[in-house]
Amino acid sequence: MAANGKRRVALIANEKGGVGKSVFTRALVDWLRTQGERVLAFDADGSIGATIRVLGTREAGGALCKTQDPAVRVGFYNGRSDNERNILLDSIASNDPLYVHDLAGGLLGDLTKIVDDGEGLSGLLDAFATHGCRLTIFHVVSPDIGSAQSVARWLDLTGGSVDHVAVVNLKHGRPPGDFPFWYGFRDAKGESKGGGTRRRLLQEGGLEIEFPSLQSGTFAKLDAENIRFSQAQAVGLLTITEQAHVAKFQRDFGAMIAPALPLLGFHGA
Repeated sequence: MAANGKRRVALIANEKGGVGKSVFTRALVDWLRTQGERVLAFDADGSIGATIRVLGTREAGGALCKTQDPAVRVGFYNGRSDNERNILLDSIASNDPLYVHDLAGGLLGDLTKIVDDGEGLSGLLDAFATHGCRLTIFHVVSPDIGSAQSVARWLDLTGGSVDHVAVVNLKHGRPPGDFPFWYGFRDAKGESKGGGTRRRLLQEGGLEIEFPSLQSGTFAKLDAENIRFSQAQAVGLLTITEQAHVAKFQRDFGAMIAPALPLLGFHGA
């Protein structure tokens, strides 16, 4: 892949917790780096975040190093802290082509305080644009109504000034039936409900992709040992069948993310 010249900041977002933001972030950063791309990665949930837990550099005894290189593994900051949330914006001072931030659930209100004193995001968006960066928001979507409501709130605050990608997390089921509030459904009276936020995102030029699901048992073993997906074939933890699960997951991820690569600054493979 080749960069298209414009710097990009990718925010992995949903105000609803437990939708799979960190797993998607880990898969995205890991996959891009295996393709030889330089990615600066950050976990906005501080040192307790699930992204740094897996991607972070560790000491000989296994503890996470207090100092992390975001270009090699993953940096971290507490997005809820007045003293740390500015790292989201200040990180672009390194003048790299791509930054990926895994945002903790419920963090959107804190982001409005970075520049705008709690009154929206316009100042923050202007600051990114001034420094030659365009944002892409990856909204990881689960079946919960709160997941769809989060996407709507982001759309309200950002309008057409950023790119939006809905990431339907297949770990939670199969679309459309298992995602009623995202795709819409008819209730017992035949009335149409839900689906409005998805229609709005697509009408405004947003992209929708599906995040493949890795078999639960295989994922649980990797997650428990803090193993990156790209390491799975080499660490001797998984059976041959489980290794095949991961290999298929990575192939499926590569195919899934392909339409979004231009939004990350790449022309594609």
